[in-house]
Amino acid sequence: MAVGKSFGWGLTIGTVLFGAAIAGVIAPIAVKAEQATPAPEVTFTKDIAPILQRSCQNCHRPGQVAPMSLLTYEDARPWARAMKQRTGLRDKAGVMPPWYIEKNIGIQHYKNDPSLSDGEVAKIAKWADTGAPRGNVADLPIARTFQDGASWHAGEPDLIVESPAITVKANTPDWWGEFEPTKIPLTEDRYVASVEIREVNDFAKDAAGRDTVGQRYVWHHLIWATAEFNGSGDAIDASLTDGAVGWPVHEVGRNADVFEPNAGRLLKANSSIIYQSAHLHAGGADVKSKLLFGFRFHPKGYKPARRSTLRNLGNGLDIDIKPNEANQQLHAYLVLQQPTKIATFEPHLHAPGQRMCLEAIWGINI
Repeated sequence: MAVGKSFGWGLTIGTVLFGAAIAGVIAPIAVKAEQATPAPEVTFTKDIAPILQRSCQNCHRPGQVAPMSLLTYEDARPWARAMKQRTGLRDKAGVMPPWYIEKNIGIQHYKNDPSLSDGEVAKIAKWADTGAPRGNVADLPIARTFQDGASWHAGEPDLIVESPAITVKANTPDWWGEFEPTKIPLTEDRYVASVEIREVNDFAKDAAGRDTVGQRYVWHHLIWATAEFNGSGDAIDASLTDGAVGWPVHEVGRNADVFEPNAGRLLKANSSIIYQSAHLHAGGADVKSKLLFGFRFHPKGYKPARRSTLRNLGNGLDIDIKPNEANQQLHAYLVLQQPTKIATFEPHLHAPGQRMCLEAIWGINI
């Protein structure tokens, strides 16, 4: 890809007058210059709207987790400079759309990848720098249609389980902790095709407040599992590696998790949801909230061809970060005993973290 192009005049004008000066007349000289073709204007209707439809509007529309709508030109125009700044971050914290996979290393082809190409980032920057023009209305793509905010994106669940209702005061500090398990009303083992978690609360729909997100939610995230309990109310085995079933972490704004068709996840009869670690964040108004767990099942009689399991890498409790020292690394290893397909990878880092890499190492030596 060319990174720059230089255009020059087709001839050099220097001593072109000497022939005419002999006759005592200065004759006009016709100079033909080769000029660059002006770059086409970047407009909202032709260039920016298609990018927003594909990569932004799932969240940036009324009633969703993003703080502003980007459905129309009138919506997007005031945010042109912010759009340039956020998309230009690429894989750094705060980038929009939120896709932190580096573009120059590792696997790059993912389903439903919302990230922008270099050309799209450049278009947004040029649009902002040239006054964010609207363009020809005839170029505008047909508006997307979205499911209602109350709809289940993966389809209507076969089973819905409610968490306990909790009340979060308007300006209480962030809270981390556990809740009592919730019994799942299931009388036979079933394999789960997808799970989707929705927060239901009594925030005013047009509210605007603290961060999570614009006074719409209070559940920042939930780490959870399912396990059976004995007659005394004790977990038969609450270990994630033996007995209990681990599920993807719920995070505000997360889509439904659809599992590998040949590796359904088992939800056992008479099991319960274990709330291992919840993080609640006040929204600026008193609110009552609960989570709905929507499970969609495979047909009865389904048998998975492969077994799914959860493996943790690293030890977050014993990390020792030295002060004033850059590029510190922590390595963790897991030896796989049989051919394995990675279905879900969930890296988690807080402010001191810069990057996390999952690498497959072949051979018998590490």
